[in-house]
Formats: sequence, C-alpha cells, structure tokens
Amino acid sequence: MPPRKATTARKAAAKKAAPRKAAPKKSATKKTAAKKTVAKKRSRAVMPDVPTAAPGERVWLLDVPFRTPAPGAQFVKKWKSYAWVGTELPVELAPFKALPFSYQQWVEDDINDSTGERPVAAPKIPRPEQVSGAAAVVDAARAGKRGFLLADNAGLGKTLIAVMSAKTIAEERGETNILVLVDRPAQITIPHWRYSIASVGDGGFRWLIMSPDQLKKLIARNGRPKYTFGVVIADEAQLYSNDTQRTAAFEKVARFSNSHEQAPFVLSVTATPGHTPADQRYLAPLFAQLHSEPSEYWSDLGARLVESGLPLDKSYGKWTWSAEAKESATLQSQALETVRGWMSNSKPPLMIHRPTPWGPVPLDGMPIDLTHAQRAEYETEWAEYAYEMGLARKSRNIARGRALVLRYRQKAGMIRAESTAQWAQAQVKAGKQVLVAVEFVSTAGDPLVEMIEDAGISVAKLFGAVPDKEGQRLRFQRGDAPVIVFNVTTSISLHANEALPDGTHASSLPRTGIFHQPRYSGIAAEQTFGRSHRDYQTCPWVIPFGVGTKEEDVATVMLRNLNSVTGLKGGDRSGLRSLSELLGVEWLEPDVLTTEA
Repeated sequence: MPPRKATTARKAAAKKAAPRKAAPKKSATKKTAAKKTVAKKRSRAVMPDVPTAAPGERVWLLDVPFRTPAPGAQFVKKWKSYAWVGTELPVELAPFKALPFSYQQWVEDDINDSTGERPVAAPKIPRPEQVSGAAAVVDAARAGKRGFLLADNAGLGKTLIAVMSAKTIAEERGETNILVLVDRPAQITIPHWRYSIASVGDGGFRWLIMSPDQLKKLIARNGRPKYTFGVVIADEAQLYSNDTQRTAAFEKVARFSNSHEQAPFVLSVTATPGHTPADQRYLAPLFAQLHSEPSEYWSDLGARLVESGLPLDKSYGKWTWSAEAKESATLQSQALETVRGWMSNSKPPLMIHRPTPWGPVPLDGMPIDLTHAQRAEYETEWAEYAYEMGLARKSRNIARGRALVLRYRQKAGMIRAESTAQWAQAQVKAGKQVLVAVEFVSTAGDPLVEMIEDAGISVAKLFGAVPDKEGQRLRFQRGDAPVIVFNVTTSISLHANEALPDGTHASSLPRTGIFHQPRYSGIAAEQTFGRSHRDYQTCPWVIPFGVGTKEEDVATVMLRNLNSVTGLKGGDRSGLRSLSELLGVEWLEPDVLTTEA
C-alpha cells in the first residue's frame, strides 16, 4: 500500500508541474462574424422597421428600377419598395414616384392616411350614346343586380360609359373604392384609363387601376382579398373565361362567392364576349342571380349550361360546342340566343350591345399568289410539316402537334412578308396611315419593320420588348411614323383624330389595316379591327392569305369564330359576307352562318 501511495503522489505532483496546454484561439473569421452579428442586432435596435413621417411630411413610395441610384431613399422590406420621407419629393427622385391610381400609390395613401396626386387631363364631353349607356348600367344597379355586360362595338366609348356609371353607383351605394382591371400592355392601357377618369372627373373616389398580372397583390396570405371594392370594372372581361390563376384571383377580388345582396357591382366590359356561352364565366354569378340560385350553383358554368339544355361538351378541360352542335348552325344560334335572352330580356336589361353608327368594319380578303420560288419553299415546308404531324398523331402527342402548327404558321407568314411590306408602302404613297397586325415577332414583326424601313418609311413598333410602348403609339398617332406594326389586340386607340390626353388630336389621315397573319381566334380578330375602326372613324381591313395554302383554312376558322362572337352579343354580321364568299363559306343568313369553336 505505501508504495502505491507514493506513486500516486508523484503522478499528482508531475501533473501539477506540467505546463498547461494553451486554449485554441478563435479564428479571425469567427470573431468578425460575431462582431457583425452584434452590430446587426444593434442596428435593428436603432433602425425602425418602417420610416415614419413627422407633421407636414409624407412617406413617398418609389418605383426604382434595378441598379438605379436613388439618393436618400431606403428599401423597406415590409412595403417591398423604396421609400423617402419629407415635405416635398426631391427632383432626382421625382421620376420614381407612385403614379396616380396605381397600386403603389394605393399603399402609399394607406401609409399616410391621405390621398396622393390626382391625374389631370383635358376634359371630355360624353356623347349621347355614352350618356344613355351609363344610364342603362345604373338602372341595373338600382334594381339590385350584381352586374352588367357592356358589349357595345369597339369605338363607341365604353371606357367613359364605365367611368360615369361606376361613379354614380358608388355614390348611391355609399361606396368609396372602385377597382378597374385592364388588359395588357399596362404601359398603354393604365394611362388610357387614368386620363379617361380624369377627363370626366374622378368624383373623389379611391380608384385603383391594375392589369390582370397584378391581381395577386390584392390577395392576402390567407387567400382572401385584402380590400373591399364597391364597384369592379373588368375591361376585356373575356380574359376571365378560363380556369387560370388570373381568373381565380379575379373571382376572389370580385367576391363571386358572396350572396347577391352583399356582392360588389361588377361591370363586365367587352366587345367580344366569347366564342361560346361557356366562355362567359365572368357572368356566372349574374346568371345565378337571374335564375334565383346561389352563385356556387354556377361555379362550373359549362356544366350548369348543359343542365339548362345547351349543346356543350368538355374536351381537354375546356367547354366547347358538342359534336352535334358543331355540325348544326341552328343549334349554335339557338344556344347563343338563349343565353343572350337571359340578359337582354331582364327587367331592366342587364346587357347592351349597340352597333357602330358609322357601320361595320369594311372587311375583305386578299388572296396572294405565291411566286414559283415561294411555292417551292412552301411545298418543302409543307412536306416536312405533314411528315412530323403524322408522327405526332401516331404517338398521340398533342403538345407536339400544337407546336408544329404554330411553327408552320410562322413559316407561312414569313413567305408572304414581302408582299405585305409592298402593300403598306403603296398605301403610304396614297396618303394613308397603315396598320400592320401581326401575331409573331421574329417571323413577322421584325422582318416587316426592316422591309418597310428599307423603303425609307418610318415605322412605329408596338410588339415585343419595346421599352416605351406609349411613345411608339403616339409616334404613329401624331403622324411621325406613317406605319405601325403591332400585335396588341385590345385597349389601345390607333384611329384618326383621337383626342389625346394633352388636349391635342391625332392626325386626320385616313387609316387602313392589313391583318398579316390570320388567327384562329375571332375574339383577337375583332379586337384588332376595333383599334382603328372607332369613334366615328372608319378603317377598312384586308386579310391576306397564300392561295392554296394552310392559311386559307386558318382564315376560314377565324371567319366562323368571328360570326360566333358577333352572334353571342346579337351584333351585325353583314360585314362578314364579302369575306365569306371569297373563302367559299356558304352564306345563308347572318344568324345561321356555320360557326366553329
């Protein structure tokens, strides 16, 4: 035992005498990170979450482009925007300020609990048809209805009708908020509505103008709308026909699920209500009210229409005419008349459609005989197309088939580009301003601009990623560019003598248009024609197509769809007769012309 104790004592003494190991040093990186963390915590304690305005000051929200300096402004995460606080916005920040009636200004007004800048425009005196149109809308609201379909032809002044009626309805119902949904391009359509509202007075209401792409900003995280609007104006209402996120957001904001008594008044504005009754999904709650049923009964519009006896069928997730109706013009006409009757026969009527007093669009076809070289090119392209389409059909690859059709239509349009450019040049020499409507950019828009400019004629471009679309539009309207090449189908004006926001007028030279690429959509066609045939200004249009090519088939389908669109609103179809005869479509009577969805 004693020896063991001695050994233990020696070990303890040795351990005590041994030098201690130095503790591991903290790395410089960890020290720096720790300092940054402390500094960050201190900055959070000092910097407020959002800036606040002192008495006499205002918080300005700024739309600052990426990598653009904004001296004095700070980015506020909560608002997802740059902000500046002061009594007056500095000159260097003025270009970034929120525009009147924009969502950015809407949020800014909420922050400041005060109204920001209001727009100013030259005053307009509404025409008699606009006054009577607004009265019809107001009558429907006074009768307790939850909506109205304003389906006047393009150019009759639906914008001012909507603005005037919305103000009256909001005032009589004690509402303060009015939402206006517009089509793209927002750089043109939003200013158009902003200055239209200013031209007849905003009535002191809170107006919010948005494009469909911005609708999601109005939906909270819980999926419910953030704001309550007493009146909703849905311009180009046919945009909300399909089962898309845009449509779902629209139905939430417009509170489709609300009871009829608690729903906002929704004014659907469109000259092209759809190809079939099933395309009028935006009217489903109104149909429910007309049938004294809850709106949820009509949430699947197509199914409910079938229950009502209409000849529809669901194909690839979309409601179209049934197989029997596709073969029967009579069945289609009866179905269109049935749905139209629900609205027009109501007391008071819940829709109006009025033809243009200056007559329908002068519309005609332009058969193009391909040269020998063009025909050879077409036949080569056609052989490749037919072969690949055969493979796609055998494999039942629908997506590939659609892609091939699109590609072939693009190539067919390119073959004819030179003839369209020559036609445009001839019209300019004849003292006219020319509209060239295209669908595709790289195979139509760009080549046509290049060909026409090579002839020494200035061209305005309203397609693709053009930065200043409104500037391009005004170049054409003021006559600085005699030709415009565009693919915008809605919500812009290209007619002669247009009253511009600054009080001046567009050039008075007559307009003429060429629809370079026939489309399947009758809606897109009629909307395109309406860009220039409006406001008592007549603009004839021609539709070119290669003789003996697939384009003849596309033009024929477009014609039939044009007839269906016009029939759904009870419009004048006499203007389609000349084109029908040219394309070999049997012309019976306007109400029984064969249609195709």
